[in-house]
Amino acid sequence: MAKTTAAKKASTSARSGSRKATTRPAAKSGSRKATTKASTAAKSGSRNATTPPAAKDIAAAHQSLTRAAQGEARLRRALKKHKKAVAGIKAEVKSHQRDIKELKDEVAVAKKARKAGTAKLQKADAATLDRIAT
Repeated sequence: MAKTTAAKKASTSARSGSRKATTRPAAKSGSRKATTKASTAAKSGSRNATTPPAAKDIAAAHQSLTRAAQGEARLRRALKKHKKAVAGIKAEVKSHQRDIKELKDEVAVAKKARKAGTAKLQKADAATLDRIAT
């Protein structure tokens, strides 16, 4: 009823017995297939010997992070230096503002003294004119 696969193969080979069995010739060393197989084998061997692309990406990312950290550190140092300079300038500005306030106070005192002196002088002149007139 049901033939096994071995029995099927045997009956098939018996029928094809009249035909000659042909074999493929071996690939020549200069043929395209042989060259392709050889280059593929060389590539797969060289891939195992070199760093995989993911590792290269990780190394490049690590290197860029290192460079970024160094740049950040450099910027932080520069910022600290500039903050000190700005603090010094702010202190100097405060000092100048105090000086300006003191000078304004002195000007106000001098202005009052001048007005008082002018008023005294006017009174003295008025008294002198009154004496002369009388």
